[in-house]
Amino acid sequence: MEKAKGKCIHDGHRARLIDSAIKADLENMSDVQIVEIFLTYIFPRGDVNPLSHRLLKRFGSLSQIVDASVQDLAQVEGINDRSAKKINLFGQMFFYYSLCKMGKKKHIDCVGDIVDIVEEGLRFRETEYIMLISISRAGFVTSRRFVSKDKNASVWLSTIDFSSFLASTKAAMVVVAHCHPHGFATPSERDDKTYKELKRFTEACGIELVDSYIVGDDGVFSQKENKMIRTYFDVEKLKEIFLK
Repeated sequence: MEKAKGKCIHDGHRARLIDSAIKADLENMSDVQIVEIFLTYIFPRGDVNPLSHRLLKRFGSLSQIVDASVQDLAQVEGINDRSAKKINLFGQMFFYYSLCKMGKKKHIDCVGDIVDIVEEGLRFRETEYIMLISISRAGFVTSRRFVSKDKNASVWLSTIDFSSFLASTKAAMVVVAHCHPHGFATPSERDDKTYKELKRFTEACGIELVDSYIVGDDGVFSQKENKMIRTYFDVEKLKEIFLK
């Protein structure tokens, strides 16, 4: 490694990079620079620029780097098992941060408030998750919980898990939602069957099932209303475009 006056040429590079980000804002920096800054939290020392290039070449973007599995990350030169786990954990940290931001609005004033919380928690998930939201009789969100499975299994909410959530949160009302990563929000036969079972169960418990939502790439589907209630793009118009 080249040296000048006894110092590594990379001395101070991290500090200059962070200072530039503070002054210019991240959106005005290159993808490589942003990944470099991210990697300084994973690697306390060393030049992470070459590694930033390798990660971007392999995964394409910071979001895809963070969403990558521990196994896929560990295949990149310079990433060991421990650093791969640290990178993978950042995805959960980002979601937790978003939920904390959303948590500032505890009271539900309209259906849109609930859909906002559901969308925030599920829209950009890479694997299937179920989200449970407990609401008090006065309309305050009292608890949120996520249920997930590994990437090769479908998510499933057991009666035990559901009843435990209801009992522990003392819910007067409950919202159930799940996502279809890289798919449409259209409910499957299993989704419809599960919704009916949950509705019967909550009615027997004297708890109101506000709705069961499905979040897909195309929007948010309400199983109660049996229709899309928030649309990200028009599926039929896309079909027309691609089938021409």
